[in-house]
Amino acid sequence: MNQANAFPWDWLWKILGIGAGLWLLANTWQLWLLVLSALILTAAMLPAARWGDRLRVPRIITVCAIYLVVALVLWLLGWFLVPVLVEQGRQFANELPIIVGNIKGWLGDLSSLGGEATIPLPTVESLDENWEKIVPGLIEKTLRATAGVLGGVLGVLVILFIAAYALVDAERISRGLLALVPADRRPRVAALAEPVLQRMGGYVRGQIVASGCVGIILTAGLWTLEVPYAVLIGGLAAVLNVIPFLGATLASIVGVLTALNLSVSLALWTALLFWGTNLIEGKFLVPQLVGLATGLHPLAVMLVILIGAKLGGLVGALVAVPILAGAWEILRALWIAPMNAVETGEK
Repeated sequence: MNQANAFPWDWLWKILGIGAGLWLLANTWQLWLLVLSALILTAAMLPAARWGDRLRVPRIITVCAIYLVVALVLWLLGWFLVPVLVEQGRQFANELPIIVGNIKGWLGDLSSLGGEATIPLPTVESLDENWEKIVPGLIEKTLRATAGVLGGVLGVLVILFIAAYALVDAERISRGLLALVPADRRPRVAALAEPVLQRMGGYVRGQIVASGCVGIILTAGLWTLEVPYAVLIGGLAAVLNVIPFLGATLASIVGVLTALNLSVSLALWTALLFWGTNLIEGKFLVPQLVGLATGLHPLAVMLVILIGAKLGGLVGALVAVPILAGAWEILRALWIAPMNAVETGEK
């Protein structure tokens, strides 16, 4: 009787513990975002570190070499491309009102062909209003996630430091984390960590290579077609394509509108170039470099990017897919694979 009426203290403590954990997460999510970003960077560098281990190269040397190579590549790209990008960006900004005016007039002429029954086309003013609403909100969420511009710079340094430390001292960190897991579950957790890191790191490496290829193809194609600002548009596509679906869409809009300012035929050829590049990316680059690494459906990728952008701006959009890839591997190993094994055994 007393046991039946006993107060469920164990459940109360569990609920309080979960509530305290959620409260702590909600108030320190920027910090955890840095930690997750560092974990993703660590996973991306892990194959190079293991290759160095086989050559008996200390991991601190490997990490410094990776950072040095990346800094050198960025410096070389900046040395050659930044002046061109700045000049083309300045020219594009100066000609943007003319382009908008020409496109507005072209859309007006097109809508007038159908008379009164024509479906109303969106005006340039409405597009400007939507753009002014979206961009500041995205920038605000990004700055909030990074605690401002200065916080963003410090955050990058913190990510680089944590990633380097985690990679150099990976074995001791792994032993410490496994000590928190019940002894009977440690082998399973240790076996699960490897594929999770492979998924996350494979996505980052594959997306960087794919984005670089897209930028090169578009720059060369636009330059061949003699579309103005070829380097600017191709560079925009390469940088933003690190976030799937975003870079290609924005770059294609800028490219087609720029070409349309010269002629309709050039705009059609430019649209065909972007379509072909998207086809190459979707049928070859992404399946071979990204899709095999994550195993994620494009719809799931798109949804998680939107959620990440909503919560953390550009930073959230960048880390959303690797986090989803790692979470999917955990779900697959702990639930989907055992369930399929049981169903197969029953049949």
